[in-house]
Amino acid sequence: MKVEIVTVRDGAEAVVEFDYARRSEDEKPMVLDVLLQAQATTMPDLAFRYGCRARNCGVCTIDINGRPRIACRARAREGDRISPVATLPAVADLVVRRDGIARQMRGRLQTAQGNDLNVEAPADYHELTSCIECYACLNNCPMHMRNFGGGLPGDMDPADLPDPAEGYRWGNPFSLLKLQMIRIDPLTTAAGREAALENAIDLGLDECVGCPGCKCGVGIDLKGLVVKALVDDAGGRLPSADEKARLRAS
Repeated sequence: MKVEIVTVRDGAEAVVEFDYARRSEDEKPMVLDVLLQAQATTMPDLAFRYGCRARNCGVCTIDINGRPRIACRARAREGDRISPVATLPAVADLVVRRDGIARQMRGRLQTAQGNDLNVEAPADYHELTSCIECYACLNNCPMHMRNFGGGLPGDMDPADLPDPAEGYRWGNPFSLLKLQMIRIDPLTTAAGREAALENAIDLGLDECVGCPGCKCGVGIDLKGLVVKALVDDAGGRLPSADEKARLRAS
């Protein structure tokens, strides 16, 4: 089974064709199996990340045919093109810098809370805890793309890229999810809920108005449980979809 693997060295991309040797006639390998075999045979210096191999950690996320997928749970197919996640800056081969997402939340998750372990969190809260931080939701996110001039990291001169160590200025569905978890946590005070909403607005929640929505790598209803909930609560503090359209046209 032949696939294409995109390598990145010193900012330059190259495409390497790799022929995966099936271990049995009926084997249906995951993309991570392909990468491990490539590294063990013809591409010993191939750089990529993986951890749990059970879709629990999200670090093996890569792009397959231009769409973010979790490598340990995505079936490899003839002709697949495997490349680094396009929404984050590539470091080497399939490894990207992920820290800019976490660093942007510094100071934004500190809210006053009560202390009553007998209070049960709502079902929506428990669903949001299933996030594995794969960052597949960054794909086609206009809020996140504002960090890169409205495009992708690969569209920019490396010298002009924002420094991930400083944390990205504009948010994304993952950062909104973390803030919404604070808002629906029954132990969060009213002041804490308001602070979380203000942080969501500051991170660029207005980009979600009129946006068709984001897709989660593990199936969380981001549009309904996170984005719509925050936009509805923000109310008049955000422009309407019509106002957004007029602003974009002007």
